[in-house]
Amino acid sequence: MKHPMHYIKRFPQLTILTSVLALAACGGSGGSGGFGGARTLGGIAVDGYLQGATVFLDLNRNNTLDAGEPSTTTDTSGRYTLDYSTVSGTITGLPVVIKGGVDSDTGFAFTGKLSAPADTATSAQVVTPLTTLVDALIAQGLASNATAAKQMVASALGLTVDQLATDPVAAIANNPGIYTTTVALQRAILMLASANAHPGESVHETQERVIRALASAISSQTSAIDIGQLLASLNLQNTTQARELASAILQSVRTGLNSAGHNGAKSALKAMDEIRTRMESDDNYDLASAANRIDTERGRTTSRPYYQLTQNSSSTTALNVIRNLNPTTTTLMQPANTTGRLLASNCFQCHGTGGVGGFDSIRGGNAAEIRDYLNQAPNSSIMAAHAQGYTTAQINALIAYLQQ
Repeated sequence: MKHPMHYIKRFPQLTILTSVLALAACGGSGGSGGFGGARTLGGIAVDGYLQGATVFLDLNRNNTLDAGEPSTTTDTSGRYTLDYSTVSGTITGLPVVIKGGVDSDTGFAFTGKLSAPADTATSAQVVTPLTTLVDALIAQGLASNATAAKQMVASALGLTVDQLATDPVAAIANNPGIYTTTVALQRAILMLASANAHPGESVHETQERVIRALASAISSQTSAIDIGQLLASLNLQNTTQARELASAILQSVRTGLNSAGHNGAKSALKAMDEIRTRMESDDNYDLASAANRIDTERGRTTSRPYYQLTQNSSSTTALNVIRNLNPTTTTLMQPANTTGRLLASNCFQCHGTGGVGGFDSIRGGNAAEIRDYLNQAPNSSIMAAHAQGYTTAQINALIAYLQQ
């Protein structure tokens, strides 16, 4: 069960993003020095470049941005500059955590969590789902330091340590395996988190359990395995379905790359994300069934391109049809029923769209969990205070709008 914030807390404020872009134009993103002699740590967040994501140095390792922890926002290229001048002592090995924002390769909200142990020797540290596994190994005491953790992840997945530090998007033409492994891993994590959520658990708490399970599995490997084999080794529900999803993503993204380069990969990944989110919102993790439902809703019951993509991910025919249905320049349209639109706009007073998409970006089948805040004390959270400002009828209209 997803936490309500999954649907509301999507993106940092656009004004924050604008400020970061302005700062980035004034100086570098290097490791030390920076603006006015400040101590800074530069990096790049990649699952596709994450735009407008929150970045923070997790001083107490609780995966939450607390008061006093250095934080910033990524720019349109996923880059950030984190000023940690207020932190005494070394930061090496502390987690750099990234949440929220928009995946530039799909235009969809990023609902996961990335992390990496801080490396002050690097001016452009790459933070990806692969470095998240590195950080998880360290957090659980399964590796003594970052060097050992990197070697464990690289060896288990048949990669090199250098590849873990490589920008997957920048390397997509010459080394596509880093990109395909990265995006397949992240989607499998999200799907497994949805399928294994505990009542009262936040989305990121569930994801953290999955990530730690993956790290534990990696620590026990004695030879290289692929993503599917790693997923199959987990003691979680729906690992077979997660393996099927990862396989379909790997193959379809490769097909997209071979047929149309990075743009082709984006189209394939976007389509697979649509199928995955349908699986999650329907709480039905059958890949083909989810694809069929999308085809039916879009009036494609004859050609069934989404279904065909899941059955033969190496075929360019289905992918080309989907690319024509979802060109990269498509503008997201408002749903037919806009009754709750004005009510939902209140959500965006705090949680802006980051310049990408509109209200569709926070809609979903489990938006009804917003009602949970009605049973909480008004002063327990800002979401409870907001929710209790609505009548029951207004809450129902808001949810109906978001669920379209």
